Amino acid sequence: MPVFETRKFRDLAASLMLLAGITHVAQLWFYTLSGTTIIAALFGMFYFLIALGLAGRSRFTLWTGVMIPGLGVAAGIQRYLGPSPVNLTLLNVAINLLVIILCGYTLFRTRHSEMD
Repeated sequence: MPVFETRKFRDLAASLMLLAGITHVAQLWFYTLSGTTIIAALFGMFYFLIALGLAGRSRFTLWTGVMIPGLGVAAGIQRYLGPSPVNLTLLNVAINLLVIILCGYTLFRTRHSEMD
């Protein structure tokens, strides 16, 4: 697989992480201030940092692009099934799942590029 094809996946994952970071931080203005919204905003800050890293070439960022959104999926499902579900949570879970797939695939392709 040519390098430019995995570059497109990294750029798409970075854009989605940036979108997810914006929605997480924006929750501070649209929902009541509680521990859950503060933790979501902190996740948003991590997402901004991961989006910056995905714009580069580091494999470590690909690993964090799989692990941190994985935690976000677990927390989002728990939040949605909790006492006060928020529909924005489903959007964030879908974005996180897509980022996990994109980063995982790109990581697999970069690690196994010698076999092509």
